[in-house]
Amino acid sequence: MTTTTVTHTKTPRRMQPLWIIARKEISDAFRNRLFLTAMIMLLGLSLIAIGLGSLSVRTQMNDYLQSVQILTDLGRTDFPAAPSLNPIAISKNFINYLAMVGALLAMILGFTAINKERQAGTLRLILSRPVYRDQFLTGKVLGNALLLAALMTAVGLITFLAIGLIGRVWLTGDQIIRLALTMGMSWLYLMTFYLLAQFFSLLLPNSNHALLLTVIVWLVFAFIFPQIGDTMDLDNQLPGGFFATLGLDKAGEEKALQQFKWYETVRDGVEELSPTKHYERISYALLGIKKQFNENTWQEVMQLKLINLIGLIVPIVLLLSASYIVFLRQET
Repeated sequence: MTTTTVTHTKTPRRMQPLWIIARKEISDAFRNRLFLTAMIMLLGLSLIAIGLGSLSVRTQMNDYLQSVQILTDLGRTDFPAAPSLNPIAISKNFINYLAMVGALLAMILGFTAINKERQAGTLRLILSRPVYRDQFLTGKVLGNALLLAALMTAVGLITFLAIGLIGRVWLTGDQIIRLALTMGMSWLYLMTFYLLAQFFSLLLPNSNHALLLTVIVWLVFAFIFPQIGDTMDLDNQLPGGFFATLGLDKAGEEKALQQFKWYETVRDGVEELSPTKHYERISYALLGIKKQFNENTWQEVMQLKLINLIGLIVPIVLLLSASYIVFLRQET
């Protein structure tokens, strides 16, 4: 008699609670009306911005083709050069929507991740089971990180399809990589504000205080600091640019700025504290919204904007570490 041995591949015992909690987070999110409203708003606004940009590309291409046809009918061969169009750059407003509505959506997830367990009285119950505190928190972060990653993937796919179907311009391989990297930067940005809201929910037992402090910090770092940096920028002091008004070239501008080195150091320091500014700078470079980066490959852009990538990663590391420290020291 032959004995058949059946081998089952099982998830390691320590990993099982992580995936159970992660799946619960994703399931709970789709039962959260506030989250669903913010998600629909984000996807809708992104589609509108991308659709309008794609229509602009389509209109410009149609105008060019009509001009070529008219010249051809007249027997002319001196056709104008085809317009240099960057469909992703034209649709730049969707980055602003991700920075604003996306951050709000992430904060909703971060705030409810812990608060819902406290209100339902399930936090003590879960921790009374064979679930370590670090497993519980890791499962929460993992589930919401996957959810935000799926959302950014959806935005990227909508962008790609809208540009192709509406604008009738399909992205090149390099542009697809740039778009994918931008969605990756967007995910890092959203994770910052998810972790911010989660950290204050862990730190403060009063949910109203946690929510208020989260919103205040978000406003300061996402709006006030960038606004201070822009207002203090010498080149923004006059319409058309301060240095352009003086007739200074790039070399002259750099020489003039040397006279205000301390001033520029303070201004740059304020801007460097803002994850929103880092997100804007690296995204605008990748998408070609800042035209000086159009000639660079995506690898070169990432090297040139490494400081902005670090500026997005550092807050995540700090907030994640602080969340573990606070939660592991708590008794409930």
